[in-house]
Order: sequence, then structure tokens, then C-alpha cells
Amino acid sequence: MSSKITGTLEVDYGLLDSMGNLARHPTPVGTRASESSQQISLEETESGLRLAPYDTGFDANERSYGSVSPRDAYRCWNALGSCTPRGSLMYLLRLVCFLTLLGVTAALFIFAVDLAVHGLEELRMKISRLAGRFAGYILYVVSGVALCLLSTFWCAVLSTEAEGSGLPQMKSILSGFYDKMRSALELRVLFAKALGLICAIGGGLPVGWEGPNVHIACIIAHQFYRLGVFKELCTDRALRLQTLAAACAVGLASSFGAPLGGVLYSIETIASFYLVQAFWKGVLSALSGAIVYELLYTTPLVEAFEGTNFDASDVSRTQTLLYAILGALMGVLGALFIRCVRSIYELRMRHYPGTNRYFLVGVVALFASALQYPFRLFALDPRATINDLFKAVPLYQTDHFGWTELILMPIIKFILVALSIGLPLPAGVFVPSFLIGAGFGRLYGELMRVVFGNAIVPGSYAVVGAAAFTAGVTRALSCAVIIFEVTGQIRHLVPVLISVLLAVIVGNAFNRSLYETLVLMKHLPYMPILRRDRSPEMTAREIMHPIEGEPHLFPDSEPQHIKGILEKFPNRLVFPVIDANGYLLGAISRKEIVDRLQHVLEDVPEPIAGHRTLVLLDAADLSENIEGLVDETPSGEHSSKGKRTATVLEPTSSLVVPCDVSPIVVTSYSLVRQLHFLFVMLMPSMIYVTERGKLVGIVEREDVAYGYREPEQTS
Repeated sequence: MSSKITGTLEVDYGLLDSMGNLARHPTPVGTRASESSQQISLEETESGLRLAPYDTGFDANERSYGSVSPRDAYRCWNALGSCTPRGSLMYLLRLVCFLTLLGVTAALFIFAVDLAVHGLEELRMKISRLAGRFAGYILYVVSGVALCLLSTFWCAVLSTEAEGSGLPQMKSILSGFYDKMRSALELRVLFAKALGLICAIGGGLPVGWEGPNVHIACIIAHQFYRLGVFKELCTDRALRLQTLAAACAVGLASSFGAPLGGVLYSIETIASFYLVQAFWKGVLSALSGAIVYELLYTTPLVEAFEGTNFDASDVSRTQTLLYAILGALMGVLGALFIRCVRSIYELRMRHYPGTNRYFLVGVVALFASALQYPFRLFALDPRATINDLFKAVPLYQTDHFGWTELILMPIIKFILVALSIGLPLPAGVFVPSFLIGAGFGRLYGELMRVVFGNAIVPGSYAVVGAAAFTAGVTRALSCAVIIFEVTGQIRHLVPVLISVLLAVIVGNAFNRSLYETLVLMKHLPYMPILRRDRSPEMTAREIMHPIEGEPHLFPDSEPQHIKGILEKFPNRLVFPVIDANGYLLGAISRKEIVDRLQHVLEDVPEPIAGHRTLVLLDAADLSENIEGLVDETPSGEHSSKGKRTATVLEPTSSLVVPCDVSPIVVTSYSLVRQLHFLFVMLMPSMIYVTERGKLVGIVEREDVAYGYREPEQTS
């Protein structure tokens, strides 16, 4: 049961103390100078009083959002702080169960995909061997092309969102575009991704599985939100993004058995910024997936990475300069690889935009299969090849390598992977980069051995080259941590760190990381990248949409008018609410409007007509913080200086009362770089522009971020 309280309240706003509680302060901070009153609504519930203030703007003399009110700070605290309610042990247990189940389920699913890939590869090789040399070659090539065509078929039929790595989509979602990109998390995308990945790798295309695995883990996390026991978790937007970030770590940890490396890699390559309080969530999920990885990949069912056994003398620090040169070279090659990927994609889009997807995939698959069969090394599972390259033994003692294979393998793989990344099928890049880097590193080490003698151990250069080239492609320093976890040794700690750091620095001097390049290539919305037609020194007035042309509602809007607005703007999720004078009262979500319309259509008896107030919806329980700050005064009487007075009326019949009564507001003179910072850190769907409290325009994420409504895309 709940009841409304009628009366006049005086609230003395203050700053948040170190614990996030409201502290008394003699003067309001960040309030409008032109008005001293503010309407609020109190609702008495079983858990106490609920208070929901709203503001109509900032000081008209301010040129930026630099002055932040306590209620805005409190909203930021709730959004970016811990998502676990105080004292809610069951909530915490539910969250732990969610993260653990996510890690285990994703790891099992990823293992099943890997097992299917391994089975296809073995079947193709067995059939080709039984058929004889020439017939076997034909069967191997035909089966490879057929499987690759089937891979792109699954994507075309089930969902084109399954094409590519999946990491660019996750970057877009975690940068704040969850609502616009949530179609990438549908269940049909999961099946398209899994089936497409099985057919692509099983068909012989040199693509990786870590990016698709990340996408798969995120889809599983998204589907878990639908389970009744976890529905409470998904209602918290900040927590939902944190669990998706944890799912990204699970996908990587389940690919390599590297929980810490997976978490760090997901932070570096996917997150725009990272909340430290979410770190334990990623570690828990990744550790759960890594444990399953250790249990399953110790079986002979599939190939697994093997640890190295270098002696202390094998990785000598006196060779630091040689390792550093290798790192710089890998940075250059990584940048060249990214440039090749983008050039191939742009060439295809510019000159052959309407080329049939099956023709593109068929040509590359034919080329890959025709090259791989004569060289047994090329047809091996990439993990087996990497294990051979990492061995500390001389070249002639390896199972599949000679000088010819060692020279051709990284060059041909470099070309094939660059061709495959842009194809319309699931394709990761981490493992192929690992393999290419290991090949170039081993070749470099063998050459150094010829020059400097037996003191050089080429296998150590393969390890360093694998980490450095992958870092040069992804620009992630965590590649060093992953290589330590994969090899099980840290004897090569210093050489790997030096080479990885140099590869990242050198690569950044040439271009962006591969994942950011893929975001640009696919024109995905991505917040950290500013639109080309936007300057950081532009003002909000220059980029805003005037309110006259944007959907907005009034407290007394009629149901038919509201329905017309909803039908005219089907993709708008939030609507501003203004009064007759144009003052911003707050914002209301589309879902809330629909719920209230349904309530009216069901002929629910209406309360007393003529009264309007703010009906509190999903407000934070501030009873502890405002205790002692609320005093009753006669209705209509103004408070003293430094306080705000508001009259709380009886329930209203109005359909449009804001559920977000404290939206993010800036003045028309706020700079684009300031708006960009707000969008990146707080991830609002839109920011309202006011002048002396009156709403004059709206700035959406797409008006600042790269991807949508941009007249001229980057070349």
C-alpha cells in the first residue's frame, strides 16, 4: 500500500559525502538562478519515503556543465557505482550465480563448436587420403569451398549480424548503443554464428574463433536476462553493460584458457572506459570459463595449446636489442596488415559493391583450399602449428617445418587472413595473428641463429613474435599476459613486454587498431570516435535539433495526440516533457507512456481531475539521506534563501508525467567536447539543451558519435 502526502516541502540540497550520502549545505549547487522553487513528489511506501526532484535547467550565465548539482551527482553515483543494493545478500548471490553460469555455459558451448570444427577437419583429411592423391586433392578443395559457401549461407538466412568478428559490435554496444545494436544479441544470431564458424574454419579458411566466441558469450548473457531468476539484474542498465563486458572476457578465456589475459584484453579492445568495480565480475566469469577449458581441453578430443619449456639461458637478456627490433618490425607488419584489410574491403565496396556473397567466399575458399592441401603444414589446426613454432628445438627437429615452409607459411597466411577478414561470414583475427606472428618470429630467430650461432633459441623469438604481431594488430598490451598464460612460463617476461610495447607504439604511429578500423569500415555507431563533421570547439546550439521539430509532450497531452507522436516516431525511446511556457519538466520513456495508455484504455477509474503532480517511478530510496531535511510549510509559501520549495498535490489524471525528472541538461553554449565526455562516461540516449530553463533543443548520441547520419564517411 502506498499513499500520497500533500503539503509543502523544503529541501536543503548539499554535496555527497565520501559514502555517497547527501550532506547538508547552505546553498544549492548547480541550480537555476532564475527560480528558487522546485516541484517534488513524495510517496509513502512500506520501505519509507521516496523523493523525486526535477530541474528545469542550469544557470543561463554558465557556458558549460562544469557546475553539477548534488542530485545529478547522486544519479551519476547510482549509475556508475556498485549495482548491488545495500544489505541484499540474495541479490549478490543471484549475481554470482549469473556470472558463474555464464562462464560455464559459454565455455561448454564454445567447446562444442570447437569439437565440431575438429571433426570436420579430420573428416576432410581422412576422405582425401582414402581417395588417393589427385582425387583426394579435388575432394579436399571441393569440400572446403562447399563448407565455406554453407557458412555464408547460414549468415544470409539466419542473420547477417553474425558476419565478421563480433568484437566491433560489442565495442559499439558497450560504448552506449545497446538499444540500437541489440539485434546483434538475438538468439538466431547465436545459431548463425556457431554454424557459420564451424563451416568456415572446418572448410579451411584461416579465420580465428576468439571474436566469434566473444559474440557467442555475449548472446548467451543477453539470453540469460530473460530467465525469471535473473530478470531483476537486467533492469539495471549499468549492471547489464558490466555483465556483457564480463561475457567478453569469458569468450576470450574460453578460447585460450587465459582468464586474466581475457579480462584485460576485453578491457583494452572493447571497453570505452572501464569501471574498476566491475573487474571482479569479469574475473569470476572468465575464471569459470577457464576452469571448464582446462577440464575439457586436457582430453584428446581437440587440439590445445602446449606450454613451453625454455631454460634460463634460452631467453637471454643480452639479446634484448634483438627482441626490441623484432617488436618494432611486428608493429610495422601489424599496421601493414590493418591497411591491407581496409584496402581490400574498400576496393571491393568501391568497384564491386554488388558482388554476390557466394562468389566472393567461393573465390577465397578455392584459393585457400588449393594452397593448403599441397602443404600439410597449412592444413594443420593453427594451435598445432603454433606449438611446433614455439618449440625450443632446432628447425630440422620440428615435425612439419623446413626452410621452405617457414618462409612461405607466414607470407601466405598473411595474405589469406587479410582476404578472409572482410568476407560475409564469422571470422576472428586473434589466432591467425598469433600464428602469423609466431611464423615471422621463428623465421627471424632462425636467421639470427645463422648470424650469431647456437646461443640463439629461435623458439623464444616465435613466442615474442606471436605476442608482438598480435599486439601490433589489436593494439592490446594484454597480449603479453595471454602469451604468459598460454605458454605457462614467464622466463620471456622482459622480451615479450618490450616487444609488445614497441609494437603498439609503432603501430599507433601508422593507423588505428584493427577493431576500430572494422568499426569504421562497417559504419557502426561508436562513441569515442567523433563524427568528421563535428569539431570539439563547436557549441551545443550548432549541432542540436531544435525542439520545434522534435517530438515532445505536455503534461496535459491528450491520448490521441500521444498515440500520434508514438506512431510518428517509432524509434524514439524517450520523450521530453515541457510545460506551456517551454520549461523542461523531465523526460518519460516510451514504455511508460504505453503502459499508461493501456491503463486508460482499460477504463481504470481516474483520480480527482484538475490536479497534476509527478508520479514517482523507479526512484531511488532516499529516506535515509533526507531524514531531517524535510519540513512541512503552508502551501504556496516560499522557502528561505538556499532552499527550494515545492507543493505536492494529489494524484493527477495526466498521462504525461516524467519518470526521469532529472535528465542531463546543458546550456546552448556547452562545447561539443563536453557533450562528448558526457555521452562517453554517462551513456545517456540524449542530452537536453536549455536556455534559462526553457528547452530549446536536443542532442542525441548519433549527433556526436561516428556511425549514424554522417554525411561523409571516412575513407
